[in-house]
Amino acid sequence: MASGPEHDDEAPSLASRVLDLLDDDLLGVAEQSEGNVLPETASGADTPEEVQATPEEPLPEPVPVDEPLHEPPEVMPEPSPSPPEGDEEDAPEPVESSPAAPPKEGRKGRKFKPKGMYLGRRRDTDEPVDINPTVLARHAAMLGSTGSGKTVMAKALIEEAALAGIPALIIDPQGDLARLALGGDASTIEAKGEDAARMRRLLDSTEVRIWTPLRSKGLPLCIDPFHAPPADLDPEEAITAWDMVAAGFTSLAGYDVEKAQGKTIKPYLYEVLVQGTRVGLDVADFQSLARVVREPHDAFLRHLYPECFADHEEDFEGEAPQLPPWTVVAGDHGLTDFEERLPKATRYELARRLSAFSSGVNQLLSSNGVPINIDAFTEPAVPGKIPLNIVYLNTIQDENQKQYFVQELSRELYDWMLTQQPAEGELKLLFFMDEVAPYLPPHPRNPPAKDLIKLIFKQARKYGVACVLATQNVSDVDYKILAQANTTFVGRFTQPQDVEKVRHLLKESGSDVDLVGQLPTLGPGQFQVVAPDVDENPFPVQCRWLYTDHGAPLSEDQVEDLMSDDVRRWARSRSAGAHRKRGGSGAADAAARGSRWGGDDDVGIVAKSRITAVGGMTAAAHGVVDDSAFEVRLMGGLAVLKDGRDPLYTMQATSNAASVFALGWCLIALLVAWRDDGLDWWWLLFGAGVSGLVGLVIALEWFLAHDADLLLRISKFTRQFQIGLVVWLWVLLVWSTWGELDLLGAAPFLEVVVLWTTLFLAIEGLHRFQLGRLHWDGDSAWSRLSGITAVLTEAQIRDMRASSAEILAAMRWIVHGITVVLGCLLLFALPSMSDGTGLPGPDSAWMHLVLWLTSLYALMWGSEGWLRMRGRLPEPEA
Repeated sequence: MASGPEHDDEAPSLASRVLDLLDDDLLGVAEQSEGNVLPETASGADTPEEVQATPEEPLPEPVPVDEPLHEPPEVMPEPSPSPPEGDEEDAPEPVESSPAAPPKEGRKGRKFKPKGMYLGRRRDTDEPVDINPTVLARHAAMLGSTGSGKTVMAKALIEEAALAGIPALIIDPQGDLARLALGGDASTIEAKGEDAARMRRLLDSTEVRIWTPLRSKGLPLCIDPFHAPPADLDPEEAITAWDMVAAGFTSLAGYDVEKAQGKTIKPYLYEVLVQGTRVGLDVADFQSLARVVREPHDAFLRHLYPECFADHEEDFEGEAPQLPPWTVVAGDHGLTDFEERLPKATRYELARRLSAFSSGVNQLLSSNGVPINIDAFTEPAVPGKIPLNIVYLNTIQDENQKQYFVQELSRELYDWMLTQQPAEGELKLLFFMDEVAPYLPPHPRNPPAKDLIKLIFKQARKYGVACVLATQNVSDVDYKILAQANTTFVGRFTQPQDVEKVRHLLKESGSDVDLVGQLPTLGPGQFQVVAPDVDENPFPVQCRWLYTDHGAPLSEDQVEDLMSDDVRRWARSRSAGAHRKRGGSGAADAAARGSRWGGDDDVGIVAKSRITAVGGMTAAAHGVVDDSAFEVRLMGGLAVLKDGRDPLYTMQATSNAASVFALGWCLIALLVAWRDDGLDWWWLLFGAGVSGLVGLVIALEWFLAHDADLLLRISKFTRQFQIGLVVWLWVLLVWSTWGELDLLGAAPFLEVVVLWTTLFLAIEGLHRFQLGRLHWDGDSAWSRLSGITAVLTEAQIRDMRASSAEILAAMRWIVHGITVVLGCLLLFALPSMSDGTGLPGPDSAWMHLVLWLTSLYALMWGSEGWLRMRGRLPEPEA
């Protein structure tokens, strides 16, 4: 081994030379000791794959970290190994034979010392790819077909994260990643031009745990479905967390939450769990929950009024008092009428299904082993070690149980994130999911874990959790989730449909799509990396050689041999008595505060689902921000100013509030004019009718805010009369400008209101013409354009949403620019310069234009500023 770099342009310093000599001496001693362990033979192989165990072969011993590393039992020149016989899916991927480019002469000197994560070398310049670990905070995706080297690159990333001190939670559906528990071979790593000292440091500093649900071959792991959300959540977070719990039980019972029956059962379970936990009712095991689900009123009454059941339970002396009617109980304790929410037959069937999980194999899912606990995953069994937790899903045979297990694990991760302080550049955990297609399929499929994983992806960065997804079936994964990954490793794809999907994905994320043409020509371990935080242009990478073993997936028996007694003792200590008591009254109280059934002002998850279904301004008034089309409503909707989160709806509500004030002022002006015999009585009556109608809409919305059906009817009613409202405002404006109506000084304000309402009416017309362009079904032009809420295809809806976003963005850009130029120059400069200069005066049309544009700027800036000040401006999607 040379003592220094062969191509340095400058002579190294004395200190650098001394360090290099020490490194070389230490490596030379290690190599010598390794050479003395096993004699070389003429028939060996220096690639780790040729000595990897298969399920039929004995498992190689893990490399001890405190002893010299052994060479493989056979050594021979480097051939290209062929995959083992059998099915191609079960064979090791071809990448194992050469996951890194052959070492060049210049690499045989001083080893490269990474400052971050060393993933390999650029294929174009041979420069090392050394990435700062914080890049992962914005998430990553690994895409590549079978044999592309995707799993090897994933392992390299996990190894480097561990070297950077980041614990990992790894979901391993097939057993490929479980081989991280086996060390690599030092001589092979040296032969590939890599640093064996880094491998030793990795093995010495990490603690690999392989968790096996339902089985005790590895470390047994179970779910805790009755674990309540954290207590210190705000109402919105608590509602979301409890909704996840209810969704989990719904899916576990075999109901699809996306279908009609599941949509009914999930809110019912939500209310039972939240209200039961809030009042202290026992719903902490499957039998107890099934009993409450079956007869909810009886269970709540027995808990709240035990003295009324003294004849049956003998806990009280004397005659049992009479039970109050349920309406009184519900009012006193903030409960809903549970039995109206779900028919009796459905309740009994749901209870029967839940009871089945208290026995047999189903019971093992929630009782065998350590309950999922992210704190335990990040805590080392041996102080100073970096935990690598591999959840080996091969032990779960039932696909529904596997989906539910991943859902509960994701729920625990989400709840754990909410208890963490926001991270400031610190990565606390690497969450890696291999082969995500079954859990994140494209729309309209929505398996139980999908919404949770999307939520984790959206919020994980704030809490220091790096998410990495890997798949070989890019066509079978929701591209919207993959597009959120800021770093993408794209390996070989040969099928045209897969290449086209990758092209669409890169285009969706704003990346360069030119690299797509190179994908079919990539070799094993070769990737095109799209990482704007590293390089603004995609760059080619050859994955480095792994520091851990790689080969066929591990069997359960091999996993059993890998877990040491010390780690098993630690796991048993976490398992004994670790099943947490339900508790959760704090989270239930928070959720109840956000529940209409609880008697407070906010809307709970049941009512919220109905409000969301109404959509438009009604949903916006309850703080719901979704992807539905923008609805123009020029009457009512003032509650948006209190709980709204959408800038465009806030603008419209502000405009509506202004129109209410303008109508009231104009009604006073009409009264004065009528008193002075300046107009006929029927003008006054008409003006009072319009003002009264608007006031009635506002009053109904205020008192019926909890009733989604009536709100929908109000919305349809007001849409039929909004054109008439705008016409009346125009009549008042024209009458006051060119007629004899005196608005008592409110003419400029009315002018602004007319501009705002007319603008929104123009947006309505633009949307209708947009829909007419998108979809024509042969009806008359008027019937085609008579409503904005026509049923459209998903692509058409996307076009309509884009149109709404473009309108808002164009308004903001144009109005801001023109207002800065004209508002400053014309509004202040021209009035003082108009006398004797021929310039427009205060009463000219130019000054009206200035007034209009300035008012638009104030409307948009003020509405958005109001939301920012109150922290309610929605974050854009990543």
